[in-house]
Amino acid sequence: MTDFNYFKADRVYNELYYQFPKVFLVSEEYRKMSDSTKIAYMLLKARLQAAIAKRQIDENGNIYFTYTIKELCKVLNCQKQKAIKIKKDLESFGLLLQKDMGFNKNLGKYNANRLYLAELNVTENDIYLLEIFDSKNLANSDTSESMKITHSLNIKNTWKSPANQEGMKITQSENTIKSEGMKIIHEFNNKKLDTNRHLIDTEKDSIQEQILLDNFEHIMKDDSIATFIPERVLMLIKTFSNSYSEAQQTVKTIHNAKNKAQEQTGIHVVFEELEIYGINAEVKLYDTLLKAYQKQKTEKVENIQNLIFVYVKNWFIESPCAAINQALTNEELPHINLPKMN
Repeated sequence: MTDFNYFKADRVYNELYYQFPKVFLVSEEYRKMSDSTKIAYMLLKARLQAAIAKRQIDENGNIYFTYTIKELCKVLNCQKQKAIKIKKDLESFGLLLQKDMGFNKNLGKYNANRLYLAELNVTENDIYLLEIFDSKNLANSDTSESMKITHSLNIKNTWKSPANQEGMKITQSENTIKSEGMKIIHEFNNKKLDTNRHLIDTEKDSIQEQILLDNFEHIMKDDSIATFIPERVLMLIKTFSNSYSEAQQTVKTIHNAKNKAQEQTGIHVVFEELEIYGINAEVKLYDTLLKAYQKQKTEKVENIQNLIFVYVKNWFIESPCAAINQALTNEELPHINLPKMN
């Protein structure tokens, strides 16, 4: 099997995992729960960390978060009805509480439900059964009963910095027959250590990017950041962006498009005052941006930022700039009382 993707000794410790609660295996209460529901609980539990980072804590000190049906469908690769059933199952087991947050008049849509996750109910009997379960697994394991960590004979006793201890290599102990297990010795290999560190840093950067993207509209509406773009449009940008950096670039593109339109027409546009000219700026900018994203989904688009720039610039020229120019042109001249001629 030449194509089999074997685990290597220097890769085993670099994977990220969701935590599976052991109580799911022994509890009479939770054993009836479907595998999909158990997986969903793990996913929602992981979301708590992001909720804490976003300070999603209610007045009673309880952590809440959002996790839409659409998100659950995507992660579990399932249909909408199954995702709805999973949430209902979690509610029936007393592990999920959904709080309706009502209609948002500013956004013109319903707010996402607040989700609260309950801690698992672990009884003394569950703990007892887990001890038996773990002891049986240990007894049924092969004759290699444990792992033994020792220093390699060729490593001097003098202290060396972690930079010189370049990796791990797993080798069999000489006394494996006596069930003493495995011996882990150091291997000097700069490249392996550097690769591992790079992978860990990359994963950390990815998590940080995701947290920033999750909070994108709140960050961009902060008083210290100057942007005229409405929150509803920022949420649209977040939805269609793969990273915080991409979303941030889209905001810059919209600002550049507005500046270019002003430069070409000689008309200065104050976005917040467009309602005076009969323009629902928030809705129109949202629709304009949505058309660009729709074109990206239906046709081959080389550069989405270029497309957004063209769409938004044309909209500013054809609508806000044109409306302001017309209003200035049609402005009545002041009436002057001329002296009577004799």
